[in-house]
Amino acid sequence: MHPTHHHEVQAGDGVVLAVEIDREIESDAITEKMTMVHPTNAFRDLESIRRTVAGKKPVVFLDYDGTLSPIVDIPDRAFMTDEMRHALNTLSSKYITTIVTGRSTEKVYDFVQLDNLVYAGSHGFDIKGPKTLPINCQVGDHFRPMLEQCVRDLSAAIAHIPGAEMEDNHLAVSVHYRHVAMEFQAEVEDIVDDYIIQHPSLVKKHGKKVFELRPRVDWDKGRAVMYILSELGLDAENVVPFYLGDDVSDEDAFSALNSRSIGKGISIIVRDPEATNADIPGNLKQLPATKAAYSLRDTIEVEQFLKVLVSLEEEAAALTSF
Repeated sequence: MHPTHHHEVQAGDGVVLAVEIDREIESDAITEKMTMVHPTNAFRDLESIRRTVAGKKPVVFLDYDGTLSPIVDIPDRAFMTDEMRHALNTLSSKYITTIVTGRSTEKVYDFVQLDNLVYAGSHGFDIKGPKTLPINCQVGDHFRPMLEQCVRDLSAAIAHIPGAEMEDNHLAVSVHYRHVAMEFQAEVEDIVDDYIIQHPSLVKKHGKKVFELRPRVDWDKGRAVMYILSELGLDAENVVPFYLGDDVSDEDAFSALNSRSIGKGISIIVRDPEATNADIPGNLKQLPATKAAYSLRDTIEVEQFLKVLVSLEEEAAALTSF
């Protein structure tokens, strides 16, 4: 069992959050030994997942882009299908469900348009729950003026590079280079790196054809997941958290669930084992290893898996009715 301690993080308006976090999670050098490039497809090991969930309460966390919606060339057109929305709505009627995304909370809500979810935008820096789940937390909200200035500065700095795009995600800033010609991509990164040097209170992270600038705060998707579980009274042995995501930032959540001292959660990476170089984050030459225990190929399999999770609850209800 890993030791835990109370972890304090500055939120908005001078509020300090005290969150009990596994000590292993706090280290940037996660000591989790099991990493894989191509984890087993979740559908091939459904019986094991069923046994893990049996008699327990699932809680579901989902990334948005690349998980609920396919990765698209134009970020503002990352729409989920009506079928996916229906599956997500049904799932959230059975289990507490959270969207954890790099998008702003408002932006992802506009895409999802469901009122019964928890939304954790800006990589978990901005958490808002529905009326039935009173949770509201903005970590690093005092960075907002700096991030607004960052959007203005970098928009001007990359304006001469064809295809480079800025996206304001409230408590994170995204610099997209998916449409930038290969010979200019290094220049985009140089501009971002120079800005980070001049503004050391921000940190750069890699995503899929995007550079993210976030507050240099001890917070990420993994800590956000653990905070939500704790705040909603779900950090318990009878709860099995699921996390489905496709991006580098989701690895923090996978590590958090793997390191739970009261039982691992179920971590699932969404990516095609035959992914092309265009799907590889940053400048890596091959798919990196993941901390996820399972995989799903694409958003179509995600939709199917959400339906399986709903069926688990229905099976449990049928058993208790006898």
